[in-house]
Formats: sequence, structure tokens, C-alpha cells
Amino acid sequence: MVKSGSNTMELYSPDTTETPSALGHMLQGIQHFGMTTPDLKKSLTFYIDILGGRLAVGGDGFYGSEMHNLLFQLDEMNSKEGEHSPEYYGVPDLRSGKDNLDVRFIQFGNTNLELLHFRGAEAEGGPYAPNIFKSITSCVGFGNVPHLSFHVKSDVDMTEFANKLVEESHKKGLTEVAINRKIDVESREDLDKAPTSYAMTEFPGSFEGWALIYAKGPNGEQLEFNQVRSVCRENFIKAMEQYNKLNKTSHTWPAG
Repeated sequence: MVKSGSNTMELYSPDTTETPSALGHMLQGIQHFGMTTPDLKKSLTFYIDILGGRLAVGGDGFYGSEMHNLLFQLDEMNSKEGEHSPEYYGVPDLRSGKDNLDVRFIQFGNTNLELLHFRGAEAEGGPYAPNIFKSITSCVGFGNVPHLSFHVKSDVDMTEFANKLVEESHKKGLTEVAINRKIDVESREDLDKAPTSYAMTEFPGSFEGWALIYAKGPNGEQLEFNQVRSVCRENFIKAMEQYNKLNKTSHTWPAG
């Protein structure tokens, strides 16, 4: 079981769960999760061929002042007010068209994944050219670092899923895909030989029924694969019902 200082959870503002929020009634939930990819081809192979998403919309070579300002105005302002270049803040030059943006939206049933890719306009390979900025670590220990979590069906064995994820990814040449083990190891060699002990499945309190695996995707992105069962599932459904009631939406919990 996971170690915890307390088995109880103090809910955030429990006295306001039935009070409508300022803007919730204007939203339809989360539309997508966006991620900038260093290698668009690898990402498409992984999220479509391996994990089964479907390409919804996409386009290549976006640029111009409006697009530049829309995406980067505040970050560019930080550069102007500070001592570092726009590149330091990860700001490409979409304004002049020197750099271009390529976009793909991949549909996963209950939400979407947006892949962003920035490249030099004249870069060889077009949308499959390397991203113009280097990758940064995706470790969730850093503030503002996101991760993408997939909902695994409740009747799937998590160890079997994990082994299959690595096997199928490596077949496609995505050998960077790897999964954390629960046990201590001293080296990558030890990690490769370690027992396939991936998923944490025993949690206390409101988390009872939660299970998860942490993995790295083909471009080093942080991924999570989780199951939501038992008490934890009931808590999520209760929260969803409250959300529907307060915001006049009709979301349903995924079957299976």
C-alpha cells in the first residue's frame, strides 16, 4: 500500500459544492490536452498506431502576427522586460514566417490530444523536421510540468497492459518508451532485468480502487495509465454528477 501521512482527505471548500461557480455554466468540460512534440512522426505513430487515437483535424505551416501574438504575447513580453532572448523563453518567430507551426488533433473518445510542432519554415522534412527548441525534462517534480493520463478499462490486467505497451512500441521502433517499476534499482541494466512490477493498486481513503502506471512516451513525455474502481470510481461519479447539475451539462462515466 502507498504510504500516506493520513488516510483522510480534507475536501477543498466542502461547503461550496452546491454553489454555482462564476464561469462553470459557460463551459462544456475539458476539450483537449495540448503537448509540444520534438518529433511529430514518432508522436503520430505512438498515439495513433499504438494507443488507438484517431486523427481528427490537422494542418501545417501556420504563421503570421495574429498567430504569434495569440500564442506568445506574454512570453515575448517577459523577454522584452528581461535580459534573455525570446528563444530563452521558447518563443519561435511565427510573426515573420521564419518559423512555422504544425498541428494535429487526435481523438480518444472522451477527450482529445493536440500535438504542436514548431520548425523552421524552410527546414528539410517539413512537419517531420525536428522541433526548433530542444526538449526539456518532463519530470512531474517540476512546477508547471504536465502529464497525459489514459483511462484503462477496469477489466484489463495492468501488468499485461504495461508489457504490451512496451512490446508494441518497440516493434514500431519507439524504443524510448519505458515504464517505471515499483522496486529499487541501481542502474538501467538492473531496470531492464527487474521483475515487471509496475502498477500501484492499493491506496487509502477516498483513493481506494485507484491504480496507476507511470511511463515515458517516445519523445520523453510523461504518461500515466490509470484505472478507477470501487470507492474512487464512486467519488469521481459523484463529482461528475455535481458538475452536471451546477453547469447544466450531461457528461457520463465511460462504460467498462
